[in-house]
Amino acid sequence: VGGRGMPWWLIGVSMAATNFSIDTPVSITGYVASEGIGGVWFFWSSAISAVLVTFLFARLWRRAGVITDAEIIERRYSGRSASFLRLFKGFYFGVIFNAFIMGWVFLALAKVIGGVTDLNVDLVLIVATVLVFGYTVASGFYGVVLTDFFQYFVAILGSVLLAVYAVAEAGGLRAITQGLEARHGPGVTAFFPSFDQGSLMPFSVFLVYVMVQWWAHKYADGGGKHIQRMLSAKNEDHAVAASFFFTFANYALQVWPWILTALAALLVFGPMDDPEMGYPMMMARVLPAGVLGLVVVCLIGAFMSTIDTHLNLGASYIINDIYRRFLVKDASDRHYVFASRVAMGLLLTIAVILSRNMDSVGGAWKFLLTFASGAGLTWIVRWFWWRANAWTEISGMVTSGVVATTLKITHDDWLYSSKLLVTVGVTTVVWITVTLLTPPVDDAHLAGFLRKIRPGSPGWAGVARRHGITQRPFLVQALGLWLVGLLALFSLNFGIGSLLLLRTAQGLGLLALSAVSLVVLWRGVRRFR
Repeated sequence: VGGRGMPWWLIGVSMAATNFSIDTPVSITGYVASEGIGGVWFFWSSAISAVLVTFLFARLWRRAGVITDAEIIERRYSGRSASFLRLFKGFYFGVIFNAFIMGWVFLALAKVIGGVTDLNVDLVLIVATVLVFGYTVASGFYGVVLTDFFQYFVAILGSVLLAVYAVAEAGGLRAITQGLEARHGPGVTAFFPSFDQGSLMPFSVFLVYVMVQWWAHKYADGGGKHIQRMLSAKNEDHAVAASFFFTFANYALQVWPWILTALAALLVFGPMDDPEMGYPMMMARVLPAGVLGLVVVCLIGAFMSTIDTHLNLGASYIINDIYRRFLVKDASDRHYVFASRVAMGLLLTIAVILSRNMDSVGGAWKFLLTFASGAGLTWIVRWFWWRANAWTEISGMVTSGVVATTLKITHDDWLYSSKLLVTVGVTTVVWITVTLLTPPVDDAHLAGFLRKIRPGSPGWAGVARRHGITQRPFLVQALGLWLVGLLALFSLNFGIGSLLLLRTAQGLGLLALSAVSLVVLWRGVRRFR
């Protein structure tokens, strides 16, 4: 965690960089091609939880003072079940999730390199991976964050350059909107799907995104890679500021060059067998010599910023929550550093093997989110309800994985939203039942957690009363900031989008609303502190 002394601007940019991976523009291009701009709500819905993390969970994680989110398990729960859960989550997140994420990032790089150059794809992958592996094992988390800082701005430059050339190739912004609306109907450029304008995405799917998906996934209370950065912050305020910067940069600023490129590709190329290839095909078509090389390098930089993060994070889980906690407890720091480098090598090998068995970045995204969706609520509930125990999370994670995998095998033709609802519904019934049938956490252990974390939730009222702990209304105040933050974020996001799509009056009105919301938010944050 970099000595827990990192400033907000550095870790905020690092958060944005590790999310700005080569797979993100590729997958968003696929969503826009199949569902119009409304399809990006699969991505935008995560902003709802990101704002919640900013004003609620960022402070709680920084107070916890752990190294990984799996370590919080034995702070929150007690007994053998807590130890087992920590071991299980170390493997679940450190190996399975990290390897899957790196696998689809490898796939995205292969699609881009294969689509825009005649270079040997395997050779490019090997060179870039060896380089990122080398500096990650040499410098650890601190080096990851520093390289992220530079790679982020390089990646932004590449995406903006491509968007400019792509829009020009399609005849300009007005030609794009008019051409696509004439060919696919007005729903293709609408921010929200509807029943009456030929929406490319069912409205029911949109409702699932904004009402369920944002809390039913692994990142419901922050996510491992972002939690690690919040834990490295100088203090709680720096953790909050970093998360705030990331949320606005990721969901309202850097996404629009990708969307414009995707819209231009849809107009220029039309329907494609693999719509995710629209992004690299547009690169090959419109970028002149030199600029093409620059943009390819920018995307490789984005690839590296994600791989280094997940190598470091995966090794943190494996060493901190498995190897050091359960296998080799009293070795030297040098031993654990060496073991972490070995763990990175193993993770990299598994990720490469997985990437060879994937064909769609967006499809892999959706499956992995569904795989953990049922347990998402348990990771929120544990902070605010004393009755949650280790079996709450264990039952949620196992049931969610089993149901999602079963649906993938037996009903792969179902809509993603249907799979998500079934997985969440079945899992929620299971984990609530298991919670009520298993004994609660030791009361003294609960009191220790409450004193340290101070969640300010009515769900802890009984524990607070029994141990004479005074609670402040932290939860209520944080939720108020969350609502104002959502208004500010989405007003800014759709204000920018409206201006880019030449809806000037609407865009200016939304930007004004965002500015007012930001002022209210700033005053609220100052009072909250």
